Amino acid sequence: MSGGKHIPLVVNGWTVFAHPLFLDEFEALTRQVEALKHKDPVGFTKKNVAKRLAAIAKLAFEVIPQDPARAEYRQGNTLGDDHKHWFRAKFFQQYRLFFRYHAPSKVIILAWVNDEGTKRAYESSGDAYRVFRKMLESGHPPDDWNQLLAEARTNSDWLHIPAVLDLD
Repeated sequence: MSGGKHIPLVVNGWTVFAHPLFLDEFEALTRQVEALKHKDPVGFTKKNVAKRLAAIAKLAFEVIPQDPARAEYRQGNTLGDDHKHWFRAKFFQQYRLFFRYHAPSKVIILAWVNDEGTKRAYESSGDAYRVFRKMLESGHPPDDWNQLLAEARTNSDWLHIPAVLDLD
């Protein structure tokens, strides 16, 4: 990147930031899809990892910024009473993208998306909600809005939709 000033990603009037936990998974999936595209330029879009990356990108950069307050994103008591201010978008049955938003400042922070090792599975130690709750309890990602925003701002300066997602 150049040394110039980075402009935050804004979608539908919402400034979108991503915590390093989200970015790590997003980058890993992007690298996997780029490798698949190199090996199979025609068929890579049919692979699960490519479909998952496309679904995450659509949720993060299109669907959630339309209205992050949608009732379908509320997770009730799944993370416990202390974490009802966290939201999640469901996709592909067992995957969850966890985020928070601040309506007055129109900011969304993408915090974490589970992977194949942490699929939604009731009563499982690797269940996405159970894993994310433990992450919150350990402070990574932070539950405090200001700290979460500070960590996300530091790491979101490059946030963009990868070219590999141009699946047309």
